[in-house]
Amino acid sequence: MKKTMTIIAMFVVLLLTVSANTGGEFSVAEGIKAPHFEVKASDGTTVSPSDMQGRFVIVNFWASRDAGSRMAANLYEQYVESAGDERIGLVSVNFDDNQKLFREIVRRDGLKNESQFNVEPQCKSDIIRKYSLESGMKSYLLDRNGVIVAVNPTIEQIALLTK
Repeated sequence: MKKTMTIIAMFVVLLLTVSANTGGEFSVAEGIKAPHFEVKASDGTTVSPSDMQGRFVIVNFWASRDAGSRMAANLYEQYVESAGDERIGLVSVNFDDNQKLFREIVRRDGLKNESQFNVEPQCKSDIIRKYSLESGMKSYLLDRNGVIVAVNPTIEQIALLTK
């Protein structure tokens, strides 16, 4: 009887642990449709990765304080530009609180305004939660249907998956 109760108790603990993790990494894994979000462009229009349906889309989240994510923003931008291919789009979302800093980095790093967006304060927590960015910035490659095909993709993965 004691053994049965122990097994039931362990099962209940396991079940509670799994069900408590509803907003974590599992919601943005490969094979899952990317969560919807919108960011404002400098001209006031809104942009979303779903606007680029029919194309592969690199969704890159970065912040100036995170050197790796800032380097990824540069790398992805250079790749998309050098590919010169309309099949691949880029939505690069910056999380800096300071608009001036964001604009200066975009200018200094030679990034294109059309693909770089600074997220508004009221949208930050929603995007962070949806894309599990609590522990750091990430990037995603979406297929033509908006399904995540790679997390933190390398240029080689992007080239291979978008052929």
